[in-house]
Amino acid sequence: MNRRLTVWNPWRMVPRDAFDWDDWGFAEYDDVQMDLYEEKDDIIVKLKAPGFGKDDINIQIESNTITVTGNVKEERKEDDSSRKYYKKEIRSMSFSRSAELPTMVKADLANAKFQNGILTITLPKSEEVKPKTIDIDVVE
Repeated sequence: MNRRLTVWNPWRMVPRDAFDWDDWGFAEYDDVQMDLYEEKDDIIVKLKAPGFGKDDINIQIESNTITVTGNVKEERKEDDSSRKYYKKEIRSMSFSRSAELPTMVKADLANAKFQNGILTITLPKSEEVKPKTIDIDVVE
């Protein structure tokens, strides 16, 4: 018999905007997950950012830190005043994720693609940190 274990979280009982934190514009979007890994000569950063578009995301690399931010604004129409909402969860939202890169990268050669809500950033490693092979001459 399979039993499912559920962890009780008392904060789930409090409404998301019970303290009116979201009334100041953007709600902080806390569902953006990040993977950071190395693959051959590249450092790869992947972010899961559903609800955001390519134009809503900004990528910044400074020294050995990458920061990805996103802002999406709620669509508002002039005829909204005639609507009576029973549930309104589609809002403006933002996120910011930073990570220290494990090695120096060539930021000017970085590549980013956004597909199905997944942002993939490929950062080539700097030549100084790539492993080097030294040939040995045999002297007789």
